[in-house]
Amino acid sequence: MPLGRHVIFDAALTAEADEAAASHLLQHLRKDEAQEDLCFAMWRPATGAVRRTALISEVLLPRSGERRLHGNVSFTPAYLARALLTARQRGMGLAFMHSHATGGWQDLSPADTVAERDVIAYPAHATKLPLVGLTIGADGYWSARFWERDGAVMRRNWCSKVRILSRRACRYYFNDRSFPPPRRRNLLRRTFDTWGHDVQNTIARLRVGVIGAGSVGSIVAESVARIGVAKITLIDPDRVEEHNLDRLLHATASDIGRAKVDVAARRLRRHATAAKVEIERLPVSVHRKRGYLAALDCDVLFSCVDRPIARDVLNYIANAHLIPVVDGGVAVATDPKRDRLFSAHWRTQIVTPHHQCLRCSEQYSSGMVVAELDGSLDDPTYIRNLPAESKRNENVFPFALGVAGMQVNLWLRYLLAPDWWPDATWQEHQFVTGETRVMKGDCHEHCSFRRRRARGDSEIPHYVTSTEPPRSSFDNLIRPLAKWFGTGRRTP
Repeated sequence: MPLGRHVIFDAALTAEADEAAASHLLQHLRKDEAQEDLCFAMWRPATGAVRRTALISEVLLPRSGERRLHGNVSFTPAYLARALLTARQRGMGLAFMHSHATGGWQDLSPADTVAERDVIAYPAHATKLPLVGLTIGADGYWSARFWERDGAVMRRNWCSKVRILSRRACRYYFNDRSFPPPRRRNLLRRTFDTWGHDVQNTIARLRVGVIGAGSVGSIVAESVARIGVAKITLIDPDRVEEHNLDRLLHATASDIGRAKVDVAARRLRRHATAAKVEIERLPVSVHRKRGYLAALDCDVLFSCVDRPIARDVLNYIANAHLIPVVDGGVAVATDPKRDRLFSAHWRTQIVTPHHQCLRCSEQYSSGMVVAELDGSLDDPTYIRNLPAESKRNENVFPFALGVAGMQVNLWLRYLLAPDWWPDATWQEHQFVTGETRVMKGDCHEHCSFRRRRARGDSEIPHYVTSTEPPRSSFDNLIRPLAKWFGTGRRTP
């Protein structure tokens, strides 16, 4: 974690951990009995550029005699000892969970503070990780905090939010005191009235990452800025070239040679509807350490890339770090002999540990990752020998608009979904037939990403490095001159 930067703390639970903990902790309150409850859980760290997240995937329920119910609730030393031993054996941190009879984000009573700070936090550091405390209100609303050693005392750091990922929807619970909801503004009146204050207050407080600021990503970024998202991260190493101008939103001939993230950020600051907008722009690849860590600070990621390494990184992040990814792509086939379009389709899918991963849905393969790593995908000889479907890169603005709109709307549906809506995990639109299909699928039985669920920092792709590939002297010369001569040269 960099020195001198404000650190944000968050917590995230898998759907299974949320269900197991809530079922136990709220069992009495759901029967209108004035009785709280408790349990321990285990977590792994996920560390971004400025955010530390506790990924909670395993709940350790009490055995008979390990807790005492008396309106309030207390645990026995034997239960604490068992939880500590289990966490240490699995190389995980310790989390303490308990319930309150009121709703919303919960504060701590003096007795709660003593239990977490003075009784549990010190022995919990035997795991070499801080204690994470979580409280669930009677309405199922989670709150969380980290307890870290500061000299001889324990310092409490409140989390800004808790997120829960499931197959049907993603839920966020915010700390309104440290992260208050935005005030309603008249320019967002239609947006507020469409899906309501609660949803809009969630959307406005998320950090949205757009990976790839090209023809699709620039439209996605514009869309989220227009609906009130206040924090947007743009990650793309490429610069504007002349052949981009028919597809790249906002780019003009004067932008040739400029970083795509800079072109998008300039316009987003003008068009954003949030009262105060923060645009983070990183002209690097997502598999470079700076881009990778910035992606880990986001609450949702839009995958607007066409390279296998980038998709592999996002597959890791979605599964290991519990950050939902919305991937999209366009495939176009032309008929060169007749000089016309033959077919086109675009698709988008949600990627989480509860959805099919990008490799199992065949959006990339491990072999293509290796080919990009060794430079083969930039070798004209290698490219000529690829199957035809691997070389398609044609696209036009209307097709980019189609997939970008589908991505944003699929994300909104995932965020909005009540219990009675059917799952929406993968959509595909066929341009020729005009049909949109909803498809479902799960990972293959032996998919390695199943084992990476909620493993956080222990699952960093081996090729994530701190440095960008070296640029040739020609690149250093041509880029400053590109906008004057109306041309540019793309580097990998």
